[in-house]
Amino acid sequence: MRKEDLEAIKMKENNPTEWEALCNAEGLSFYTSIEELKNIWMPNSIKMKLSKNKELEVTNWTENEGLSTSEDEENTYLYDLVVTVAHILDPRTGGSLVAHIKVGETYHQRKEGVTHKQWYLFNDFLIEPIDKCEAVQFDLSWKIPCILYYARRNLNSKYDLTIKNPIEASVLLAEASLARKQRKCHATFIPLMLNEMPQPNDLVGLDAEFVTLNQEEAELRSDGTKSTIKPSQMSVARITCVRGQGQNEGVPFIDDYISTQEQVVDYLTQYSGIKPGDLDAKISSKHLTTLKSTYLKLRFLIDVGVKFVGHGLQKDFRVINLMIPKEQVIDTVYLFHMPRKRMISLRFLAWYFLELKIQGETHDSIEDARTALQLYRKYLELTKHGMDVDEFRKILKGLYEKGRKMDWKVPESEDVQSSPKSSQFSHL
Repeated sequence: MRKEDLEAIKMKENNPTEWEALCNAEGLSFYTSIEELKNIWMPNSIKMKLSKNKELEVTNWTENEGLSTSEDEENTYLYDLVVTVAHILDPRTGGSLVAHIKVGETYHQRKEGVTHKQWYLFNDFLIEPIDKCEAVQFDLSWKIPCILYYARRNLNSKYDLTIKNPIEASVLLAEASLARKQRKCHATFIPLMLNEMPQPNDLVGLDAEFVTLNQEEAELRSDGTKSTIKPSQMSVARITCVRGQGQNEGVPFIDDYISTQEQVVDYLTQYSGIKPGDLDAKISSKHLTTLKSTYLKLRFLIDVGVKFVGHGLQKDFRVINLMIPKEQVIDTVYLFHMPRKRMISLRFLAWYFLELKIQGETHDSIEDARTALQLYRKYLELTKHGMDVDEFRKILKGLYEKGRKMDWKVPESEDVQSSPKSSQFSHL
């Protein structure tokens, strides 16, 4: 810190009310001690200059200052704080890391149509805007700084930052399985051919299955309510993608079982269809691959611009830990949903609209992905020809009425007539 900066702070030490205005932002605490202020102070911008005798000078820089016009200006550069990472202490769980990231104008121009910069808090799945003061406020009793990342100002203007897909289409072609016992006769999918490579807005049916790595840790409060100390940890175990158009519509081109080195505490077989041994390279007969390999395939599809069709994709992508633009997601759980009403299962929707009985004993991701595609086709059929919104609402009301009468359970009998499809939609 420069000498004049310290003197400026000393002048204000006896008048703390001026600091209160600065520190009124949410998440900040007011300190009257000048020593405490110095401990949490971080510059938002710094100036670095290489002097004539090759010594590096680093000083604070504020917006109301200007770069000197001396002869050595070409050796002076400004760096702006763009990321801070802090360790949040918690004696119960060991704590966690949170990041404060300054998101630039490009994102806001594309998403909101405005040109401004904004700090955001990234805390696990929580992302929310924060005041810039919160990004540089630390307290060693609970919030410890770990990383301060400064970026040179205007450096990006010197380079072409056009986003290019670094992943080649070859990731979707045939690959060897990690499983020693896997044979071609056991293959559950047909890789894409070169003439089938996805194009923007192509449909891809997707479904994912998960296993549990760590059980939830919870405790009972004195009032009888449960308090979650540590949530259960889920891991993706199988990802399936099926063709959404063409002669081979509905045929899978990805059906990856994800090998894991971590101990699985619950395979959730009833809901996932994953059995013990399926993820073990020594005994599995499935197409076993690494998480990185499957991530590359999904990342390629996302960057190409395909539209993913599935049921409950929002949750799937959250656990997979991938961010998909909203315009590239078609979630059937919302297509057939009425406001302030319950979400409807894929199994019930398939029986009601398609006369299909799926998910008998266990779930199968190929079956689920195909069914989601068929439901989307049904949705397009029901809403085509300029159907009035009220007409489609009547169909949804009929769906909810039937669901309530049947307690949202698909009948066990094989009587096709119990499904309303043939009678209710025959005129559409």
